[in-house]
Amino acid sequence: MKKLLSAVFLFTVLAGSALYFFPKYLPHELVPISQTVRHWLGHWVESIEHRIWPEPEQSPDALAYEVIRVIDGDTLLISIIGVETTVRMIGIDAPESVHWDEEKNTPEGEQAALWLKQYVSGKKVTLEYDQELNDRYGRTLAYVYSDGMMLEDMLLAMGLARTMTMEPNTRYQHHFEMIEKNAREGGSGFWGTGFFPR
Repeated sequence: MKKLLSAVFLFTVLAGSALYFFPKYLPHELVPISQTVRHWLGHWVESIEHRIWPEPEQSPDALAYEVIRVIDGDTLLISIIGVETTVRMIGIDAPESVHWDEEKNTPEGEQAALWLKQYVSGKKVTLEYDQELNDRYGRTLAYVYSDGMMLEDMLLAMGLARTMTMEPNTRYQHHFEMIEKNAREGGSGFWGTGFFPR
C-alpha cells in the first residue's frame, strides 16, 4: 500500500511539474490546464514565501542617528556617535547621480536623490545590519528606517530604485523582489518611463 501511495504521489508531482514548467511542449488541449496549474502554483509559492521569508521591522531599541546629507539615491552620510559615516543601503540600486564618470550620471539619479533628501530632511534614521558590515569602498552597509518605514521599501515601491542582491547580505532579498515585481507590473516610477527595462 505504501508503495502504491508513493507511486501515486510521485506521478502527481511529475505531472504537475510538467504542466507548470513545460506548457509549450504539451498537446494543445492541455495548455489551458497548464495555465491554471501555473496560476495556482504561483499563488501558493507566494503565500509560502510570505510565511518563510522575514519582513522588515524597525527595532524599538535601535539608536536613532542624524542624517548629515543625502549623497545619492541609495547612500547617506550619517552621524554615528559623532563620526561622519557613509551608509550604503542594502538590497537596492538607484540610478547614478554623483558618479566620478559624469557620463553615468542621469536625471533619474537626481530625481531619486531629491526624493530621498525631501523625505529624510529634518529626520533621524535607525540602522539594521546584515552579515557583512562594510563594502570594498569602506561604506557601512545597512537597512535604513525612518518613521518606522524602511527607505529601501519606499524607493522600490515608487520605482526609484531596483533590487541589487550582494552576498552575504540577503536577509530581505525575497521581500525586496516582491516589492519590485509590483512596481514593475504597475509601471511605477522609472519602470513606467522605460528607464528601467522591464
